Amino acid sequence: MFTLFLVFSLGVQAPGADPAGIDFFEKRVRPVLAENCFQCHGPLKQKANLRLDQRDSVFRGGGNGALIVPGQPNESRLLLAVRYTNVDLQMPPRGKLSGSVISDLEAWIRMGAPWPADARSGGPSAEPRTFDVEKRKREHWSWQPLGIHEPPIVKDTKWPRSREDQFLLASLEAQGLAPAPEAERSDLIRRLAYDLTGLPPEPAEVEAYRRDAQADAHERLVDRLLESPRFGEHWARRWFDLVRYSETLGHEHDYPLPNAWRYRDYVIEALNSDVPFDQFLREHVAGDLIETPRRGVSGENESVKGTAFYWFGQQTIAPLDPRQQTVERIENQIDVLTKTFLGLTVACARCHDHKFDAISTQDYYALYGFLASSRYTQAHVDPEDRIAAKAGRLASLHHELGQALMNTSHPPEHLGVREGDVILADFGRAHVRGERWDGWLPEGPAFGHSGEFCPELAFSGSADLPEIRAFRGGWANSGALSTRLQGALRSPSFKIERQFLHALVAGRDSRMNIIVDGFGLIRSPIYGDLKQGLEKESAHWITVDLGMWAVRQAVVELSDLEPRDLGDKYREAGYGPSGWIAASWIGLSDSPCPPLEVSTGRLIERRKPTCSRESAPRARSLWAEYRKIEESIPAPTLLPAMADGSGEDVPVFLRGNPKITGEVAERRFLVALCGSSQPPVGKGSGRLELARRMLDPSNPFVTRVFVNRIWHQIFGRGLVPTVDDFGVLGQKPSHPELLDALAVEFRNDGWSLKRLVRRLVTSSAYRMSSASRDPRAEKLDPENLLLHRMRLRRMEAEAIRDRILSVSTGLDLRLGGPSVPIYLTPFMQGRGRPAVSGPVDGMCRRSVYLEVRRNFLSPFFLAFDTPIPASTLGRRMVSNVPAQALSLLNDPFVQAESRRWAQRLLATPAQPAPQLIEHMYECALGRPPTAFERENALAFLAEQGIGHGRPPEDPLPSLEAWADLCHVLFNVKEFIFVN
Repeated sequence: MFTLFLVFSLGVQAPGADPAGIDFFEKRVRPVLAENCFQCHGPLKQKANLRLDQRDSVFRGGGNGALIVPGQPNESRLLLAVRYTNVDLQMPPRGKLSGSVISDLEAWIRMGAPWPADARSGGPSAEPRTFDVEKRKREHWSWQPLGIHEPPIVKDTKWPRSREDQFLLASLEAQGLAPAPEAERSDLIRRLAYDLTGLPPEPAEVEAYRRDAQADAHERLVDRLLESPRFGEHWARRWFDLVRYSETLGHEHDYPLPNAWRYRDYVIEALNSDVPFDQFLREHVAGDLIETPRRGVSGENESVKGTAFYWFGQQTIAPLDPRQQTVERIENQIDVLTKTFLGLTVACARCHDHKFDAISTQDYYALYGFLASSRYTQAHVDPEDRIAAKAGRLASLHHELGQALMNTSHPPEHLGVREGDVILADFGRAHVRGERWDGWLPEGPAFGHSGEFCPELAFSGSADLPEIRAFRGGWANSGALSTRLQGALRSPSFKIERQFLHALVAGRDSRMNIIVDGFGLIRSPIYGDLKQGLEKESAHWITVDLGMWAVRQAVVELSDLEPRDLGDKYREAGYGPSGWIAASWIGLSDSPCPPLEVSTGRLIERRKPTCSRESAPRARSLWAEYRKIEESIPAPTLLPAMADGSGEDVPVFLRGNPKITGEVAERRFLVALCGSSQPPVGKGSGRLELARRMLDPSNPFVTRVFVNRIWHQIFGRGLVPTVDDFGVLGQKPSHPELLDALAVEFRNDGWSLKRLVRRLVTSSAYRMSSASRDPRAEKLDPENLLLHRMRLRRMEAEAIRDRILSVSTGLDLRLGGPSVPIYLTPFMQGRGRPAVSGPVDGMCRRSVYLEVRRNFLSPFFLAFDTPIPASTLGRRMVSNVPAQALSLLNDPFVQAESRRWAQRLLATPAQPAPQLIEHMYECALGRPPTAFERENALAFLAEQGIGHGRPPEDPLPSLEAWADLCHVLFNVKEFIFVN
């Protein structure tokens, strides 16, 4: 029988107790109070006897009653003041706060107005204290080095199968408790199949496991499940909660993030291949900078794919303040990076030194510099022999063809640039000096090959000999080898010191982007001038007025238009010759007129091919081979990724405000982990050096946090329950010695996830029943912190859907590929709604392959607590709300699959109803029905048959009746819980 032990609580915690609420307060509320209120209601001045920098004063409200009523925004005087609805009470007096800030204050009060009390400095009324990183580090367990702990001696020497078992058993024996007995095999295989693959076992597999009497039956089953490609799919979905995976950018229009699904496939492949976790981390932090990237079975550059995770945060298109948007984007990137890999809330130090942990504001902006020195790109990840090798052969043929056609080069003439102009690029001079790109950074093969500068000639046409376009005087030209090669070329970062930017360019189906303050997603019409489309193949000047962006940092990007930008024109032609862009000179000036003298000797001219009688056959042969290779170049494989930029150390933003800056924070890792005298990071962003310092053996967080996450997924609760927060606001480990032993063993065992999982699921602790035989256990250990029994767990939303499909229709188990469009219900409305809905059954693909649209998330998944992709969430909420039962009853997917399961049952050779019921229970619940359940099912079929119009004397239940019985089994609690 299925026994349910369910402890459910929806407690409203006291202010300061909820880590998520404290995080919201520190990032969204305290900075607002500091910037707008402390001048009059802070430590130096207390108008109306009110201090807003102290918790007790805020909740006392001075002499005029309660300023804040937790949970009741409309009863809180603070909200009344900032809303400006009362002419006698309007704060701050110099102007109303923005709507988003007021909404944040309202949300904070509604969640109970969490505000941390500082016991360290004498309570909430104490004055601000000096930040002492070493003292904080000494006082908290998580900053201490990993300990080497031998398993303790236990009385019951027969029960432990592993070192982990000994640690757990020692804690139980200290309380006079014994572990629960071993689970039934039918429960154990169902548990294993779910934990390792997210899918139910087939009835034949259950029966085979029941009958397997060999001593290593469990271990062999584990090994088979670990080798299944379903392992990577299941565990990847859990990883996506950490990196807030989404395929759209949210905000108003929910624009797509092109090719995001390739990151999903990268994670699945990496987990199935058991890529060591230190390599996995390195690829996420700086995969684009790894000198010898890891190549998968297909030959694609797998390493760079890891960096896509930086770009899954919500983005605003054409914000009023791009710099502020960039600040918030990088804050989210830091938050996700540090929570995911370190279990630390570093982003709380954006506006002030961390209130609790050994993390300073300098630490935050030191990390900020790594990301501010990096750029968004659509990275080319093709195998080397797919495009790069073809581009290399084209370069060789191009050189030979130029010689055969008797090409003569034209060196650039002397340039008479005006006094005061700032040169950003002079590709002619760079060509003469042999300086590749003059410091500009290429992405993809379009702007050259193997470090060579782009050639002066470009060939085209379909005749025996090519048409020639000569770029005299030195140009950076994406179409020099072929217009089918795609890519981008980005400038070093520069300060906008002059009002006008001038560029001597040419091109077709391409654009020049000016990226201000690192914000590259600007769209027309608000800032349309920052994106200059090119449709003129002759040399011409582009002038852009940058007056409104004075003294800000910017980057110029030259790029082909991507397929999505070309729209119908591109789709009608299929993948054919694409655009090209060429640039000769780019600079800044106070004059609105371009420096015309620069064009001298910089012309683009068409030439007829000329060759001697002797060289003509050779030229024709070379051109024929050239065209053949060019036509074979496929569309590139792209995905969102990081690209390196100019190294940039940023100043501290006082109170988090980028308009008010303090001292510069040099790029480095956390002082508490690597000290204050870290060597400079060198050229570029330095992210590869950041990854190295994160993985230094002296850093205890990476391994502790990761093994704790795996323990949480296997046992239902982490050894540290707050899996994303190992700081002061997090909870202490229940078994600290076990946590360190696991972390040390994980590192010593090659950072292997699969070996770690195998070690845990083959332990005696994992094999325990979820029901204890000791009546004292629930009294002495009511929350099961000592793990005296296995925890009963509800499946995740995605696993519930996959389970329904595997039972009803059968899953399409193809690996990878573009996402299946999300099914849109009539209630899923709003801007950015896709024009076409996906199928209700998701093409029977696993849930991990369904499209994740930030503004149009699956209602079924949301009902079962799939998180909104905003930031790292390693521990999903497990709620018990009416929407879940209603979803299983009324969701069109569940109803459709109930009918399809019934059709599948009745499509088999005729079987008696009792036999079909037996089969249904084995498929749905992994066990045969009891006699009582069988009789009830038969009676239900008869009753439903009558309800659907079948005559009472008809012995055969109708299809509708069988569909109703299938629907009932989907609604049985045992179907969605793992015992």
